[in-house]
Amino acid sequence: MSQRFASSFFRILICLLLITGSIAGVIPDAYATEGKRILLLTPESRRDQGLQEFYGQLQQSLEESGNVTLYHESLDLQEFPYETYRLNLARWFRDKYKNMPPDVIIVTGQQALRFSLQYEKWMWPGTPVVFSLASDVDVIQMNLPPHFNGKVLRANFSNVVHVVKTMLPGTRQLVLTGNVPPGEMNRTFFRQQAMQMSDELSIRDLRHLPLTEVLEEVRKLPAGSVIFQGMQTADRASARQYGADVLQAVLAQAQQPVIVDEPGQLGKGPLVALSFDFAELAKETAALALKAKAGKEGSHDLISSGFIPLLDNHQAERWQIPDSRLPAGTQRRFYTPTIWEAYRWYLIAAFATFLLLLIAVITLVIERRLHSSAVDASRQVLSQITQMNRKMTASIYNEAIGHELMQPLAAILSNVEAAMIFLKREPPAYDLLHETLQNIRRDNLRADELIRNMKGLLTKSDTELTPVDINWLVRKVLNFLSIEAKVRRIQIRENLGQDGMLVSINIVQLQQVLVNLILNSMDAIDRKKGKERVITLETSLYASDQVRISVVDSGTGFDQGVERVFESFFTTKPEGVGLGLWISASIVQAHGGHIWAENRLGGGIMRFKLPLLRGHHE
Repeated sequence: MSQRFASSFFRILICLLLITGSIAGVIPDAYATEGKRILLLTPESRRDQGLQEFYGQLQQSLEESGNVTLYHESLDLQEFPYETYRLNLARWFRDKYKNMPPDVIIVTGQQALRFSLQYEKWMWPGTPVVFSLASDVDVIQMNLPPHFNGKVLRANFSNVVHVVKTMLPGTRQLVLTGNVPPGEMNRTFFRQQAMQMSDELSIRDLRHLPLTEVLEEVRKLPAGSVIFQGMQTADRASARQYGADVLQAVLAQAQQPVIVDEPGQLGKGPLVALSFDFAELAKETAALALKAKAGKEGSHDLISSGFIPLLDNHQAERWQIPDSRLPAGTQRRFYTPTIWEAYRWYLIAAFATFLLLLIAVITLVIERRLHSSAVDASRQVLSQITQMNRKMTASIYNEAIGHELMQPLAAILSNVEAAMIFLKREPPAYDLLHETLQNIRRDNLRADELIRNMKGLLTKSDTELTPVDINWLVRKVLNFLSIEAKVRRIQIRENLGQDGMLVSINIVQLQQVLVNLILNSMDAIDRKKGKERVITLETSLYASDQVRISVVDSGTGFDQGVERVFESFFTTKPEGVGLGLWISASIVQAHGGHIWAENRLGGGIMRFKLPLLRGHHE
């Protein structure tokens, strides 16, 4: 029992230690995450576009600086402009932040600044206050204590006048409407600025009038007038109205362009809204707040009063304001760019691409036409040279052919005379006569074949392609040159592959190639003057889809220039002109083939290959 109790007690003890440790670990973290407390006081919760930009950038800048906790309170002083409300609000803030007082107070706008100045000694005495979005005139007359520092907006109408005279050069009168800032100093300040502008532009101030009278005066404004509407909260008759409502009332009566100082009202009728750089102002305000927290003193700095003109493009079109009259730095709003403006570079790139493609197509067409013309001219020249070469080739072995042709003709004549003798016998020797007629018929066929071969060689037929067995063509050429070989005492051998290797060729042209190659080999053998005088014709499959034809001789070979053998006007013969092999190479290439020369032991080889017809690759 005691052992069980000890075990239970031990477990409870461990749990308590874990819980205690967890709490001890959590509490310091909670305090650690609290960090620097900054309280933001704004006049009201309503925010236009410019204020949204300001507060958004302010929060971002503070968060990026480190461990900062930001509290935000809206005073709603415009909604409840009563002293009792201000007093009760101050009491509430004192009680709310009693146990966690802020380290820095950020206030925006004149009303929030006045509220903080009035009650800060009672709510949070000595706490650094950083102000922003406040007029320089108001700040100067408030006589702020040293721990109040911030950025102020300088009210400078010279910028307003510059925008008006640039956009609307025909303007003669600038009419001021809206609230007059309270205090004699404000009234004096604006009168001084108006007097300074009088030389450039007539300035008429309607801000001291009740709203009803302002609207009546606005309705009667002559041409050449421009209205500058400050955002009004209440008129002189004490009838509370928000600035947006007052602006719409002015726009309803105005027949002239309206300029405002509230960017949030752009798009609702005003031509231009003059705005400060709220993002930059927010960054500067955040920097001052962080310095104030560190105990560093600031100052009542005056920022640059350069306004940013925000232009409603629809109103610019209404008042016929061209781009050339826009002040530098003007930002367009509600602008719908043209197709050219929106997609200028895409259109330029597309046009450039189209132009390049067009140039490429035109170039290709021209090149094709030039190539076609060149091909036609080359074919014509090649045909002429081929014809010339055939005639030259025919003249070379004309004597041999004549000798070959005379043999069957002489035999025919002899057999005819014999037949006449056999017919004169009594009785006629019909058996001998029949044998003689058979001989005459054989010799006639032989002569006819020789004549047809010669005619084919000299006939101009360079375009017709015919499916031919390459072995048949080789045998035909060898039969044709057999007499020439006998005359030169050269033995011609055959080493032919399988029959049925079909090629699509011009028979006459390929005959000419073989004749040129064989005659060239005969000349090489004659120059060598050796005992071995042999030419071997070989055919075989090459790379499964081609046929190779080889002329192997026992001649001199190619002592030099084996790569140039088939060039035009290149020859190793003292009497040669260098066209025969070049023409042969041209013919082979025109048939989709390739020709080359090789050396071998004891002679030379000339080869060429041709594509086989489809279906005959095996």
